[in-house]
Amino acid sequence: MIKLSNGHIVIEKKIVEKFFEDTMQVCWVYYAQRNTLLIASFNDALFKSLHKTSMSMLKHKNGKGDRSFSVQEVLLDNDLNNEDRELHYLAEDAMKILTINF
Repeated sequence: MIKLSNGHIVIEKKIVEKFFEDTMQVCWVYYAQRNTLLIASFNDALFKSLHKTSMSMLKHKNGKGDRSFSVQEVLLDNDLNNEDRELHYLAEDAMKILTINF
């Protein structure tokens, strides 16, 4: 599960382990025309070369091992709904990229 909580993307532990392993940083890019946020590991050189990315730290969210990072600026800059909610996402296992729809 991936959700929006207090302006942060919260990613549950099993997804973090599968896509980001031990990496404490992610690269992400928001595409307003598609209303999507793409997220990949900071170690993914191909992702960084294909997209103009921002980097964020994955912070421990709770005792279950879920992680989070702030997207408050994206929400404000793009006038997006900032209500806490579960977000629809696509997990591209082969490329280890998460695509989140707002």
